[in-house]
Amino acid sequence: RYCLFGDTVNTSNRMETSSLPGRVQISEDTYDLVSDNMDFSWEERGRIDVKGKGKMRTYLLEPRPPAEQEQEQGKAKTQSS
Repeated sequence: RYCLFGDTVNTSNRMETSSLPGRVQISEDTYDLVSDNMDFSWEERGRIDVKGKGKMRTYLLEPRPPAEQEQEQGKAKTQSS
């Protein structure tokens, strides 16, 4: 028998439920793993109180500018044609 509710699952759930509407929030540990990927830009949200975890430093994914989103959608359409 396996338990699927470990610390990782609990932390990801807390990141989702304590995030801002329409935003992706990650923990500092995850940020340390992905911050050097230039495909994404992160905004430090600061230390927030996370249920069952205490104060945690979190980061929010920066939304892409609309022009950049349109460019990517155009590339995807061209590639699928």
